[in-house]
Amino acid sequence: MKVLTSIILIVFLIVSSASAKENYLIFLVSPMVSPVATISNFSEFVKYLEKRTGKKIILKQRRSYDEINELLKNGQAHFAYLCTGGYLAGRQQFGLEILVTPMIRNKLTYNSYIIVRKNSRIKDIAQLKGKIFAFTDPLSLTGKLFMTALINEKGYLTKNYFSRTFYTGGHENSIEAVVKGLADGAAVHSIVFDEMKKRKETTINEVKIIMKSPDFGNPPFVVSPMLSEKEKKQLLKILITMHKDKLGKKILDLIGIDRFVYPESHIYFSAHKIYQKVRE
Repeated sequence: MKVLTSIILIVFLIVSSASAKENYLIFLVSPMVSPVATISNFSEFVKYLEKRTGKKIILKQRRSYDEINELLKNGQAHFAYLCTGGYLAGRQQFGLEILVTPMIRNKLTYNSYIIVRKNSRIKDIAQLKGKIFAFTDPLSLTGKLFMTALINEKGYLTKNYFSRTFYTGGHENSIEAVVKGLADGAAVHSIVFDEMKKRKETTINEVKIIMKSPDFGNPPFVVSPMLSEKEKKQLLKILITMHKDKLGKKILDLIGIDRFVYPESHIYFSAHKIYQKVRE
């Protein structure tokens, strides 16, 4: 009898442990803004999802887009708010899927801004040759790939075009690098730039835009290919309807999103073309 009781207890513990492991989702946020701002802005979003899904949502941030993709690929993270360049790399490498596209300020697109100091004599990218340039991340569309494609089209590699390049890990950091004179120019995310301008941050007044990219599809919310169809559908339904309830709309406002829409592949064509042009 004692043996049977022990077996039943062991089975119960195994089942309970498995259920506990399955009752959470890991949500990653890309380093588009500073880590403190990201965790702060998304904490209420996570609480909302927990209430709607009935699951524990664990919010994490990684320093690079490559790290985020690796976790999504292996199923160690379930969904993420990722840059467009990171999504394109993940789609090509392991079948990363878009769940929804955020509409931001009534737009489904954004741009890369090439910036220099306000008092700089540099007026175009030709005058950046031989200068120091700041990138955000190797997979960032706005912070790396767009500028790299332009340089490659001129017949150069970035290491030969600029005297030096370095990665800052975030768009705000790149703007700061230009302001402080650590870089002569930088490529940054228009949404981050415009948000800083809206907040009237003094650093924005110290830089100017010398070039603007074509429109690219907004950074999407993506899901790991290892996430079950049931969980994908549940997340999709929650996000697509989030703007319709009062609390959901309030939380979306906190993270700078109007609402989520079903993904439209055509808005990512321009980004895909840039991604394919890069030779390094």
